[in-house]
Formats: sequence, C-alpha cells, structure tokens
Amino acid sequence: MKKLLFLTFIFFSVCIIAQENQEDCINSSKIIKNDIRADKSAVVIWSEDFGGGFPAGWSTYTNNTGAGNTGSLPGNTAECPWKYSTVGSWGYWNTNQGLSAAPAINSTTAANGFLISDIDSANHWNAGQPSGNTYYYLESYFTTSAIDLTGFPNVSLEFEHSFRFNNSINLTVSISTDSVTWTTYNVQGNATNNQASADPEYLSLNISSVAGNSPTAYIKVGWNARCYFWMIDDIKIVETPDNKLDLTEVTHGGWYTTPTTNGFGLDYTMVPLNQAEANPFTFEGIVTNLGALDQTSHINVEVVNSSGSNVFSTTSADSLLTPQDTIIFVGQNKFTPTTIDQYNFSTWASSIDTISDTMGGSFSVTENIYARDNGTENQQYGLGRSCGGMIIGSYFDVYEQDDLSSLSVFITDNSIAGAQIYAVLYEIDASNDKIYLVQSDDYTLTSSDLGAWTTVSFDDDYTLVPGTYMAAIGAYANPLDTSLLGMSQYTYPTTCYIQKNGCLTGSQTYGSWYWLSRAPMIRMNFAIVTSIEENVFDGKISIYPNPTNGVINLDLTGVTPDNYTLTITNILGEVVYKSLVYTRGVYNDIIDISKLKSSNYIVQIENGDHVFTDMIIIK
Repeated sequence: MKKLLFLTFIFFSVCIIAQENQEDCINSSKIIKNDIRADKSAVVIWSEDFGGGFPAGWSTYTNNTGAGNTGSLPGNTAECPWKYSTVGSWGYWNTNQGLSAAPAINSTTAANGFLISDIDSANHWNAGQPSGNTYYYLESYFTTSAIDLTGFPNVSLEFEHSFRFNNSINLTVSISTDSVTWTTYNVQGNATNNQASADPEYLSLNISSVAGNSPTAYIKVGWNARCYFWMIDDIKIVETPDNKLDLTEVTHGGWYTTPTTNGFGLDYTMVPLNQAEANPFTFEGIVTNLGALDQTSHINVEVVNSSGSNVFSTTSADSLLTPQDTIIFVGQNKFTPTTIDQYNFSTWASSIDTISDTMGGSFSVTENIYARDNGTENQQYGLGRSCGGMIIGSYFDVYEQDDLSSLSVFITDNSIAGAQIYAVLYEIDASNDKIYLVQSDDYTLTSSDLGAWTTVSFDDDYTLVPGTYMAAIGAYANPLDTSLLGMSQYTYPTTCYIQKNGCLTGSQTYGSWYWLSRAPMIRMNFAIVTSIEENVFDGKISIYPNPTNGVINLDLTGVTPDNYTLTITNILGEVVYKSLVYTRGVYNDIIDISKLKSSNYIVQIENGDHVFTDMIIIK
C-alpha cells in the first residue's frame, strides 16, 4: 500500500500557461467525487455560513494594497483580500474578459454568500497589473476570532470549497491556540496544476491534536498564488466521531498501479472486448480515516451487468489507518469481461466498526469502439479558427494488436458546413513525444454533421501494436471560426493535448503541445473482422447514407438468390432491428431506424453460408 500525506496527492505533469482563456485552458483532470452533503458529523460545536457577510472580529491580510503600495510588488498591482461575495470569479480565464462573474460555489448555503479570494481578477493588467504576461504571486489570508472548544477533546474542522490554482502552490489551513504559533495543513487534496476541484469539495480535518479542549482556537485560511480563485463556505467545527471512513475517489482503470507504456492506466468509458481481455479492469479507492480511533480497513467492489446480475466482486487487503491517514487501496482481483455489455461498479470502504458511503461508475465493453469521453458535451474547443488550425487529441493505451479504421468526433452545432477536418494518429514514446504516423484525407463537414458524431476514415486500416497512441482531429485556419469539437468530463492530466498552430497566448509557441483537462470527444474505431470476407458474395451490397439520420437504403445486386437475415445491433451487442430478406439476385429496401438514439451500430446480413458486416452511424 502507498500512503499519502494528508489530502495531498501530486501527479507530475506538464504545465500549460495559466492565463489562457477557457477555450484553451479549462478546468482539469481528476476530481474528488465524494458527495459533500452525505457524510457530516452530527454534533456541531461552532459554525459560520456567512449569511451576515464577512464576520465581525475576523481579519484579512494581503501582501499588497493596490496602487501606491510600498512593498516588493509594483505599486499598481491590484489587491485581492478574502471578501464576502454571492458570485464567483471575475477573472479572465473563463472567456468573459472580466465583464461578468463565473458561477458561484455550489455550497449548501451559497445563496446567502460565501468568502472568495479572486486572485485572477486582481492579477491582470485591466485591474492594475503592469503587463498582460506578468503575474505576481499575491498572498491572501483570513483569520477567525477565537473559538472556545473547552470540553471537546476530539474536534474536526469541516467546510465546503471550490478552487483552481496554477504552478503547484499550496492551499493552506492553519490552526493555533494563541494566534502566534500555527500548525499548517495543505488542503488542495489530489488537485493538480490548472485543475479545478469538485464544486463543492468537502473537507474534513481532524484538529484535535492542536485545538482539542482549547478555550482559544483560531483558524487561518489562505494561499500565495498567481491565479485563479478559491471560494469557501459553511465552515464548522464538529465533535469528531470515534469511527468514520471517507472514500474520496475510485477508479476502474488503474491510475495508480497499472504499468503501461507511460506508467499510468486510464479509465475508459468504452473498451473493445479484446483490449479488456488483454488488460483486465483494476479497481482502486482512496480512503481517509476521519474518525478519532484507528481503523483496520479495506475496500469492497461489486460489478453488475446491464441486467443487474453480479458478475464480479473483490476486496483489497486490510491496512491500518490512523486518524487522518489516507491510503490507496487496490482490489486483489481484476475483472476480465467475457461479453459485450454495459457494466456498473460500486465501491465502499469498511472496517469492523464503520462503513463509508458508496461510490461507483460505469463502462461499456464494445466490439470495436474505444472511448474516454462520457458522451456528454460540457465545453467545446476550436479546431479551425480565424487565428489558426489546431490539432486536438486523446491518449489511448493499446494492449492487444488491432487495426484502426477510423476516428469518430463530436462536432458542435456552431460549426460551419463546408469546413474541412482530418483524422491523424500519433505514437507516444517514453519521453511523451508525439510521433506522427498517419493522416486521413480531408473530410468536409455537412449540415448533418453539426451537433452530431462524425466518422473520419483512414484510407487503409492501420495496425496498432501494443503501446500508447494519440487519436487526434485537426482542421485549418479560416477567416471565420469554422469547426469546433465537444469536450467531455474532466480526465487524467497530461493525456489529452492541443497543438497550438496560432491563437497563442502568453509565452506559448507555434506548433507546441499543451495539455487539456477535459476529454475530447474523439473515439477510436477498430476494424470489424468477420469470419467470411465480403467478396464471398457474388454481387454487391450497399448501405447508405452513412452516417445517416436514421433512414438507410439497402441495395443488394447480383447476390446469390436466397433468404437473408438482416440484423442491426448496438455497441452492447443488443439486437435493435431484425428482418428476413429474400432476393432473386436484386433487392432494394428503405429501412427506418430513426427511433434509435445517435450512436454506432453494426449491420449484419447473412444466409447461413455467407456473412456481410458493416458499421453505420446514426446522428
């Protein structure tokens, strides 16, 4: 087992420039996924929800006072003290150019206000910063008045917060009984550079050793940062229960343990069956002991299929967690699926004395589709822009040799028909360099491609041997912004990238790669191999248009007269359409499957002796 420093889990990653706009620098990476409202201590000793504004008796500190300060910073550097607010950051990172505020923290009592340190809005030329490329580290702290904890030897500090930072700074909480000598804790959790926390993230910190039974306990919260923001709300000191386990994060790809080409494993939303067989699913969970007593604990994992049947279960080995200790638990067994299906997993931590909340997730085992996005467009990214043509890609680990036939990409509905995009494939070497392999012909977007999945095929199938690859989509500069792709959920750092071929900000350079924090909606499609080649048919079989809006034409010309079964299945292998076709050599039909949802489907035509298989895309 690997132990972590309290609430600290650092991933070494490549840093992108902090002050890119949101189109080029969005919130990042893995986030703490616990339900902040589900696991609260019952006995509240002291609390503050900021319904009355900034509390009387509390103090703030910043290392500059704006224009005319006489400190080490330039005299026109804006101030950024912690302050009461009902809106989020006014920073320039969120594409609003400081003209409106970002959303407020989604805390329990956000409606009555909270505290914010809005360094991004202060640290900008339009608010007093000398240059658009020079960002100063600005200190910003607040300190509570004295809190009486007499009679409570076991106490924990709880609050809800939302934040984003740059350049690996620390968010700190300090505790003191005399406001002179402080004990400091880092509270950014497993967040990394340029990533946003959960909104909100729930923090529970056992402060018994410092403040337990003290008549004068003080809390100091703050940071020394160059951007972005930190919001905090609903601060409480509670009586620490004897037994309390907190499961803060789970994975099914083996982020921390699976040795791949680059030393990490990835969570996939769709995995071809042959890849899942070659690299079975590894389940992990991060557990913290938030109680006052030691806990000998482990995680439990259950996997069910689409029908709700349990198909797999495992536990981790036991490990001792002292109060506030955090451990990564790894399931002792791996799950090797045998069928194409949708799977859901549940994970919880337990000891003899207590049990945590349950966290879960899902993934699909497919015939040929490899995906990291969850199918939901949360943001978008420009490909063909007025300032340059970008290339955006996502890493995929290949464990079993297979042939790549095409890439699918979700094109947002504000793209322009007539714009051209292309698919491109890179190999990722041990130094994280991207080695060009192959590129498709240009694909011209049609009106039916907008707001839909679009498949771009390579001229020939490309054989992938085990290793790590980046599947990417590129476009060309245009006087207008012509093409944009969808960005899905936050994902693992430094595994999704944009090549900036123009549209540069700060110290960025032309042609360089910068990592993205959300998963681009780009999927690999492996070639479907049938036991009988298409040419066993004496004639010709055509299925068009493809992609389709749900109405397809089926033409059979010169085929052997016989009864043929037409079957359409979804990516889970479920039959969604079936009919019997008799032909004397020529057959034409129009098939309406428009009631099916947008996705990839497999069309199979067979007569017992011969099989024809093709993939269609419904948009």
